[in-house]
Amino acid sequence: MRLWNDRPPEIAHLFNPAFCALLIREGVLGFMEVSPGGMPYPLVFLLLPIVLHKATRESLPGKITTKMHPWIQEHQEVRVGFSERCTAVAAYTREAILFAANGALLTFSPEGALQAPQLRLKRPPWPTDSESWACRQRARFVGRWLATAGDNATIFAMWGVRP
Repeated sequence: MRLWNDRPPEIAHLFNPAFCALLIREGVLGFMEVSPGGMPYPLVFLLLPIVLHKATRESLPGKITTKMHPWIQEHQEVRVGFSERCTAVAAYTREAILFAANGALLTFSPEGALQAPQLRLKRPPWPTDSESWACRQRARFVGRWLATAGDNATIFAMWGVRP
């Protein structure tokens, strides 16, 4: 990964560690709404490639009662390039996790799952019709959806990636 100053401005803004940490925290909070033990570490690497990719984010279902496997079967286009996106974003995901853990936005359970402690954070000043706002909202949804989708191996297989 390039040093911060060597990154193109577009990459530096999109993959800003604070922004990505906020999205990951929202995903973990969503996961914990369904499964209080926390999000398994490997699943975190699916969050950003799903949420930051506009076409995938906008095609997500509206309710977590929509089963992931049938939804992916009906929306095969979301798997196109997904593996490459996961690989490309993995370093930024790790950077964001470190940023969040350093700021106590995320913690690890004794079993290694990511947990989001209850904190009162200031709401970002984004307009509700902005992409940043949409990413944050969908990150929470994706966390909840992953918690209901099955075990890690099944989820990774559905998306066509390996941990």
